[in-house]
Amino acid sequence: MPDVSLFTATEPIPADTPVIIRYSVEVGGLPVYNESYDVDKLASEVAQDKARALGFWARRLLAPIAVRERPGFSAALTRAIADGHVCDYGAEPCEQLDSLGIPSKAKSVK
Repeated sequence: MPDVSLFTATEPIPADTPVIIRYSVEVGGLPVYNESYDVDKLASEVAQDKARALGFWARRLLAPIAVRERPGFSAALTRAIADGHVCDYGAEPCEQLDSLGIPSKAKSVK
């Protein structure tokens, strides 16, 4: 935590201090997929549609599991996270991981 001391370590984080969640998938210790999420933006998305936000977060948990034994792991992972399709080499044959679709095109779950 930035600029904390023994007396201030439990105080709330100042509003102007970014809080970031990092999502990373590694293979053999090497990163193959990384994303960063600003907590304030996530809070807004959760307030707007909690079920949808949790669905896309669950996709990030389930995608590496689903593509673990597929050829073209990195491409398959990127595709699964992007649109919910689990595909060899990120192309074909495909199975649907979820029905959420592409985040920027997905309808609200509400």
